[in-house]
Amino acid sequence: MKNPSIHIRLLGAGFLLICIATLVLDVVGVHVTRQFMNKRFEDRIVFLAKYLALNSEVGVLICDKTGLNILALNLLGEKDVARVTIMDDIGNLLVDQHRELPGPLSLVESPVIFKKNKDENLLFRSDIRTPFGKIKRPGEDYIGKVRITFSTHGIDRLMKEITWKFIWLSILFAIFGGMVFYFISRPIVREVGQLAVTAIQVGRGDLELRARSGKLPETRALAISFNTMLDSLETSRKALERVNQEMVRQKALAKVGEFSLMVAHEVKNPLSIIKSSLDILKKELALPPDNTMILYMEDEIRRLNRLIEDFLLFARPVKPTIRSVDLNGMLRDIIERFEIQQQGLALDIESGIPLAPCNADVDKDLLTRGLSNIIKNACEANNENGRVRIDAMVQDDIWTVEVNDQGEGIDPKNISKIFDPFFTTKSKGTGLGLAFASQVVKSHGGIVMAENREQAGALFRVELPITKKVSKSLK
Repeated sequence: MKNPSIHIRLLGAGFLLICIATLVLDVVGVHVTRQFMNKRFEDRIVFLAKYLALNSEVGVLICDKTGLNILALNLLGEKDVARVTIMDDIGNLLVDQHRELPGPLSLVESPVIFKKNKDENLLFRSDIRTPFGKIKRPGEDYIGKVRITFSTHGIDRLMKEITWKFIWLSILFAIFGGMVFYFISRPIVREVGQLAVTAIQVGRGDLELRARSGKLPETRALAISFNTMLDSLETSRKALERVNQEMVRQKALAKVGEFSLMVAHEVKNPLSIIKSSLDILKKELALPPDNTMILYMEDEIRRLNRLIEDFLLFARPVKPTIRSVDLNGMLRDIIERFEIQQQGLALDIESGIPLAPCNADVDKDLLTRGLSNIIKNACEANNENGRVRIDAMVQDDIWTVEVNDQGEGIDPKNISKIFDPFFTTKSKGTGLGLAFASQVVKSHGGIVMAENREQAGALFRVELPITKKVSKSLK
């Protein structure tokens, strides 16, 4: 594995540290145990040597080999004692009893002392050492020595068993520690892995995805920081999109301005000549006013002229003329004009406008034209029949106008586009009426929104602050 995961690395490092720790403890434990057992074992043999020397005092003194052999045989019955030797003070061998035991072998010696003072006990002497030489004290005579040869095979075998037990215990401890470390590190690695997967998915374009908060404080804080970063990036991205959209809109408006100038020079003047020529022909030929061809031509001339005016009005920067206006009264005047225009049609315009004045500093002409475009759009959506409802209200210094129609409503995919320049679903529309209305309302610090009604038709809402200063330019 060329590039192991963080979980494998953590688990490997933890298991290695546990193995090293258990190995060190194993070596130290075996060494300390061996020293302790060797010391206790040697102390036991030394005690037996002193005990034999004490009991051999009379036998050595009178050379009682039979009694000394009995003592030696009794001691030889002790486990791990391989040989018992008793000698006099000049080195003559008095007793030599032995048996075969596996090695390795070691020995201890103890002097046989003839005590002149019978109250002194050899077992409690502090000056006896191994290996022993000739030691004399006042009131004591060195008369011989005993030598015990013993096998350390048993203790070595025991130490091997203890060593293996240490090894197995260390292995079990390492495995147990590794499992504990695995289950401790697993949630950490899992939560870090989830953050990594989230980062990869976000990098692939899933910008709405957010990291889940982990159970650990550190990973929870990391997830929160990661999500905060994504939120900040999302906010910046949306701001950049809005800037780009505004730049595109401004470029489109610039193109409209160029096109409107061209139209003004190349179309408007010839259109005026055509209209004048048609009027002259009507007089010279005495054509009746209800002539179908004449009506078609005049209607198309008016439509073209209106189209040119819409282009020019939307593209040219307009400096608002600000004055105090009763917004409720202005809206009533707009509705009266539409009622006059709709006379004889099956369209009914209803209104609910407060009688109390609502004064605000606005450009009356621009605002009248913008609201008229919205109401006109509602009337056209009804196909000149049915009912259009217009309401106005004031709340929290916001003047709100709602225009409801009973048409087919707005296609949901087009709701965000209906206020864009040149966007239209009508065969003869320019796509500038609602765009101009939105432009006028925004220049007065307000907003205009559109949505579909639950029953049928669409709802347009204009919200205008009555205390906010209007922009110096419509653009």
